[in-house]
Amino acid sequence: MQSGADPPGSGLKVRRSPRLSKTPDGSPQVPSSSKGNKGRKGGNSLQEAKRRGRMEKSKEEELSEQLQQLDLSSRAAASGTGLVYCETFTHHRNLWEPSHPESPDRVTAVLAEVERQDLLSHCVRVEPREATEEELLLVHTKQYVDLMRSTQTMTETELHSLSDSYDSVYLHPESFQVASLAVGSVLQLVDKVMTSELRNGFAVVRPPGHHAQSNQSNGFCVFNNVAAAARYAQRRHAAHRVLIVDWDVHHGQGIQYLFQDDPSVLYVSLHRYEGGLFWPHLPESDRQEVGGGRGEGFTCNLPWDQTGMTDADYIAAFQQLLLPLAYEFQPQLVLVAAGFDAAVGDPKGEMCVSPQCFSYSGPAAASNCD
Repeated sequence: MQSGADPPGSGLKVRRSPRLSKTPDGSPQVPSSSKGNKGRKGGNSLQEAKRRGRMEKSKEEELSEQLQQLDLSSRAAASGTGLVYCETFTHHRNLWEPSHPESPDRVTAVLAEVERQDLLSHCVRVEPREATEEELLLVHTKQYVDLMRSTQTMTETELHSLSDSYDSVYLHPESFQVASLAVGSVLQLVDKVMTSELRNGFAVVRPPGHHAQSNQSNGFCVFNNVAAAARYAQRRHAAHRVLIVDWDVHHGQGIQYLFQDDPSVLYVSLHRYEGGLFWPHLPESDRQEVGGGRGEGFTCNLPWDQTGMTDADYIAAFQQLLLPLAYEFQPQLVLVAAGFDAAVGDPKGEMCVSPQCFSYSGPAAASNCD
């Protein structure tokens, strides 16, 4: 495991945007704020960020009012926060490295805190389910899905060998079942939110997903649950515009690769980069990557080039970058890859974001997280 190669967190949020307006032909328009990033060098991007930071207070207040309209649903029937979790998520574990950081403790700690804060009574429990093969094939190749299915009967030696063929991955005999359950659980919340049975939801699931690519595991991730949720919402619920917000401290290149040519999915990622020195060490994690073809302008990366970023930095990024993009894009569903390794005290992330900041950013982005 490389130093700093400690990818995803264990959370995902899901929420439907109340404003469902679309262009006459039903297709999304290119957000000019995002498209304007094309081809800009770092200096120009910094100047643009400074220009945005000097917005007059009256304009900020006007934008804030508009965003409140985006976040506050006019559909009175949509209420309640769904929570999906089950004990099976603890079965995926590293057989040859018990102290591995991506461990069952990730989800048990979240549930323990939810119970300690007496939040369960404020949530609607949603039953998890495994994703079908058809649902996994929305974002993964059949060859890869079949390979992951075959791990159920592999020996520890075979699992170790296959795991080593990927970057920062381990596999367990139950990994296929648990990863399928993680995907299906997020889809359960998408169903509830898109049909207005719930206003939003939170899925405490693992293994995480945002690094997984169409044909390979990566960065602790087996199946890309966020990407599958976006495609599922489009196919099952005719969502024309889906916004994916990724605030995990590592760049979710798996999501970016899957949607980089797609104008129906706007992907916005805030992540530690440091000129490519931080995992996953990819040039496509930098700010100049804005998507291609018809998807040009629908990928927006905000790479942090230093550690110690605070609440003020993240809130400024949300107010000056994410929220204007979201308001212009008018998503029908917002998915948040809610890794919390940018939190203060995380030894790998080395950022200084407080719990209060995450709670502010979630509602502000009008997100439903899985």
